[in-house]
Amino acid sequence: MGLLAGHSVCRPDLTIATEDHSIPTVDSIEPSVDPVSRAQVEALRANAPEFGVPLHSLGDADQGVVHIIGPQLGLTQPGMTVVCVGHQDPPAGSSHNDGRHGG
Repeated sequence: MGLLAGHSVCRPDLTIATEDHSIPTVDSIEPSVDPVSRAQVEALRANAPEFGVPLHSLGDADQGVVHIIGPQLGLTQPGMTVVCVGHQDPPAGSSHNDGRHGG
């Protein structure tokens, strides 16, 4: 939505992207056969370099679960405010913080 509205990434130097949630857990070298998931991965692969965002794509040594790679790579530290957006998140915020998950 933001890109379609002409917005850009404000701080690509503080942004990372990884393929997660839209890739298969088995034979994950290839994107999903699901057309919606495949389109999401293809859009991410096109948009990340266009906007200067580092992409940890399938096959990349640092590719992994979006909630995990930040700390693993030392990109997120205690005391930082971190926003993690996935395609499953509702427009108002993360589904992980709705009270049902203790978040």
